[in-house]
Amino acid sequence: MGLPRFYISPNQWNLSQLALTGDEARHCAQVMRKEAGQEIVVFNGAGAWARAEITSSGKERVELRTVETGESPAPAVSITLFQSIPKGSNMDLIIEKSVELGVNAIVPVFSDRTVVRLDGKDAAKKQEKWQRLALEACKQCGQNWLPQVSVPVSFDAAWRQLPQQDLRLIAAIQEDSRSFKDTLASVGGRGQQAGEKIRSVLMAIGPEGDFTPEEYAAARGAHDCLPVSLGSIILRVETAAMYCLSVLRHELGA
Repeated sequence: MGLPRFYISPNQWNLSQLALTGDEARHCAQVMRKEAGQEIVVFNGAGAWARAEITSSGKERVELRTVETGESPAPAVSITLFQSIPKGSNMDLIIEKSVELGVNAIVPVFSDRTVVRLDGKDAAKKQEKWQRLALEACKQCGQNWLPQVSVPVSFDAAWRQLPQQDLRLIAAIQEDSRSFKDTLASVGGRGQQAGEKIRSVLMAIGPEGDFTPEEYAAARGAHDCLPVSLGSIILRVETAAMYCLSVLRHELGA
């Protein structure tokens, strides 16, 4: 088993004075019961990591001495998951597995057929919970790039806050949907200089009951999404998310 991993935010990342504070310090000192002389790994969510020795351990602050440092390269392809929020705890599972599959950003969306509805305060609390889940997944799987989980927003608002991607895809059960392989083969250089590789992708996935025809039309028309088929078997929302991210990583070398 490897060394336990803890998070230090980029604005507190200082290799000459590394220290855990707040929840991370309490988890290290009180839950994991780590003491002076023991080693841990810390990371900043932006690629940097360090193996460090604990020099003092308290519930409010854990002081560290840097032993070894490194940088994990940024993902070759930035993947944004545009995910309509499913029922129950399935979004928790999607967050966790998306981190393991190297997603860069997760945008939770209230689409027309989304059962879950949250007001502004509850939406902010849910975002905080999902961001914590993303951090815990990073710790567990050794991911040194922390994906950002957005505050849940409406379908229309989500598009307005997104940056432009080289490629936008939407999982679609429609006659003109094409396989991932065929779609990706057909878009070499789409929206880019000839010969350049795709560097950023958005993957949109609907809720139980799927996106409405109007949402599909908007995604494809106003927002340049290409429809992709997930095969002949109807997948659950969480399975569809994992399938799409896995295929994108494989096909794009992400």
